[in-house]
Amino acid sequence: MIPKTTLARAFVLALAASSGAFALWACGPFFPKWLVTDESLILEAPTSWLKDLLEPTPGGGSRHSGLKAVAAEQGPYRQTADVDLRDLETATSNRNLAARYAEVRESLARYGEAVDSWRQEAAWGGNPPPRPEPPAALDVPAGLPGELDDYVRGAIAYHQGRLDAARASWQKLLDRPQQERRRRSTWAAYMLGKVNLTKDPEAAVKWFEQTRELAAQGFPDPLGLAAASFGWQARAELNRKRPAAALPLYLRQMRTGDPSALQSIRVTARKALEEPESLKAIAGSSDAEPIMTAYVISRWDRIDYDGPLDPAPARKWLEAIKAVNPKNVDGAPLAWVAYRAGDFAAAEEWLKRASGPMASWIQAKLLMRAGKLAEAESALNAIRGRLPMGPGPDHDPWQAYENQVYPALSPHAQGDSGAVQLARGDYTGALGALLYNGYWTDAAYVAERVLTTDELREYAGDDPALAAHRPEGYADGWELPFTGLVMPDKERIAYDLRYLVGRRLAREGRYAEAEKFLPTLLRSPLTMLARSAAEGNDARRPAEERARSLFKAACVTRHQGLELLGTELEPDWFVHEGQYEQEPFAKARAGGAFKRLGPTPDERQRAAKSQVKPAKRFHYRYRAADLARSAADLLPDGSVQKARMLATAGNWLEGRDPEAAKPLLDTLLSCCGDTALGRKARQLKAIPNIEDSCGAETRGKEEDG
Repeated sequence: MIPKTTLARAFVLALAASSGAFALWACGPFFPKWLVTDESLILEAPTSWLKDLLEPTPGGGSRHSGLKAVAAEQGPYRQTADVDLRDLETATSNRNLAARYAEVRESLARYGEAVDSWRQEAAWGGNPPPRPEPPAALDVPAGLPGELDDYVRGAIAYHQGRLDAARASWQKLLDRPQQERRRRSTWAAYMLGKVNLTKDPEAAVKWFEQTRELAAQGFPDPLGLAAASFGWQARAELNRKRPAAALPLYLRQMRTGDPSALQSIRVTARKALEEPESLKAIAGSSDAEPIMTAYVISRWDRIDYDGPLDPAPARKWLEAIKAVNPKNVDGAPLAWVAYRAGDFAAAEEWLKRASGPMASWIQAKLLMRAGKLAEAESALNAIRGRLPMGPGPDHDPWQAYENQVYPALSPHAQGDSGAVQLARGDYTGALGALLYNGYWTDAAYVAERVLTTDELREYAGDDPALAAHRPEGYADGWELPFTGLVMPDKERIAYDLRYLVGRRLAREGRYAEAEKFLPTLLRSPLTMLARSAAEGNDARRPAEERARSLFKAACVTRHQGLELLGTELEPDWFVHEGQYEQEPFAKARAGGAFKRLGPTPDERQRAAKSQVKPAKRFHYRYRAADLARSAADLLPDGSVQKARMLATAGNWLEGRDPEAAKPLLDTLLSCCGDTALGRKARQLKAIPNIEDSCGAETRGKEEDG
């Protein structure tokens, strides 16, 4: 007997592998979609988790609402055998009988597991081995309690393919007086449902209903068969070509805690989308319609990887809904479907029969499309905190990856609010909405390129306690959505933002202010940089001392520049720890195809003014090279120390930017041509590669290779 599958985890992994998710994870970093650079993404229909959308839907039933699925930790066959043997040990003290019965149960368990393995192998295609042969002869030991004897004889016949014999044994069990079949009545009814599943699905439906009735009457159900019967009854209804009856049953199965039910709903709904008659029947069912609607608006499939959400499923479903024209339904989900389908007039009509936060969000989307941004912002503000915050840990990780925008509704809606506020010139409002709802890259753009440094410093506050230490459990970089951490906690957000502020202040030479925002571990190199720069620029000091100080500042800038001075986004990409780069965010924002939600002239001016110089990858290397050249300028021509400073600075640049290193080569040849380095440079017509002249104290940990 197989009460439920235990392959859910393997199925998710296999599905993720087949969808390409594993390949994507393995070949590079996770780059979440940017929101405010793409108007079509802002105006796109929301997506959410199917499980979240199904929670409030009707159709869960009441009579058997207390049923709970029972997990088979070691597999269904072992679970069944263990319970069966415990029942026998309770019923008799005959150890010899129990031992002989255990042998029978072990044979059935091994065979069932072998068949499951064979099915998995066959599912992958190719040339699977032959199906395992069932146990040919199993002797049922004499002396078993009657109901246990009836049940196990039926189980043996079932595994041997003798289905009529199995039916007869289980029916014989149920014909016994109630007091003689307390332990196995639910088992027999359940298996009579399974054995009739294909040949007589109408009879199977009745037996699965009988399973739940027996459990409700108090017959023991240690395997959770009453809960599992919902799923099998749904399968029988599908065999009867009745998906409208199957979907509510799968929903009831889901509400027992069975994790396999959600995928059954997906598969059933996906198939129904290709069957017009099935779709029409579902649309006319008050129990099935909300389930299908939830499925359609939870789909995240796109026309291509970077393209818009595919509207075809929503359009098919909307046409079926229009044909039936259901009356007493909540218009909000159907307005959502209509918006997803691109039928904005239909969305407006359904909104007339809708209320609640989801209706307000769809209305806000329509207002954004109409360019009525103030009204859209008001609608979004009204639903703040009234939508689901995020998924729990039981959601499918591969689905989170493919969404690439957090599918939790509340953060998504407030991301829209941030985009609207940015388009209206409310920069601090936009920063807050984006920052605290998971859109870190978009928030970093506002913080780094749109707000002035003083505006940003004021926004971030001046509490040094938050900058002193990393929050417990903090991980480098932004957490991926498939970790389950859809909403970062406020302490961590404060840490990341304040670190960004500290680096921006340090880039502007405001070291004393930067110290309050940078992590404790960076205070020593920051102090070294500040002191060295101040001493090197002090004209009252001897030239040689100034040169040493400026060169030390150059070394700190080069080797710890990403941590102290790096930009969160372009050109340094601290958000990716300097290891990867993308299209410049500010360029994408400025050049996007916007009609309503694009940057204002003021935003464009601010973004242009805040660009670091030089606007090149690892810009701090260039700053370091400039400092090293300034240090060398203070030393006499022809000195070995001057030559080494110039060669070191040239090595910092020439690998990535030979043109930027050429002035350093020219200076080395003109002022130090008679040194060993100068002669070698003339011979090579390039700056010689030398050991970095920086001391160990200035190096720290390089992040950019």
